[in-house]
Amino acid sequence: MKKMFACAALCIAAACLSGCFSLESAKSPGQTRHMVVGNYGWFLFHCIPLATGNASERPWLPWAFFRNDVTLDKVQARFMKHAEELHMEPKDLMWSVDETVLFEIPGTTFPLPVPYVLTYREVQLSGVLK
Repeated sequence: MKKMFACAALCIAAACLSGCFSLESAKSPGQTRHMVVGNYGWFLFHCIPLATGNASERPWLPWAFFRNDVTLDKVQARFMKHAEELHMEPKDLMWSVDETVLFEIPGTTFPLPVPYVLTYREVQLSGVLK
């Protein structure tokens, strides 16, 4: 019974701490579209990837464990691939990288500092397609 509880707790923790990859596009007035591509994940000691969003083109799972997919290169590659599929040219690209060592307890707004044991990293790229 203890092993089942530990396994269930581990699965819940993995689901809560997993990363997420997103690609969103919306039509703007005229012949343009606005697109945002982002990915985030959790790292151990700021360098060992634990769980990130899967940036593969046709992912089998939405998460990637122990693989760093939170890079500007991978996000930019997906952005350009989607622009190419739409036969549009990207303009006015803006990127941001966010890294933090504060962990928010789920369901609260209480930040818990865990210095460089567990870190969060997010990369976003946005732009206009013409």
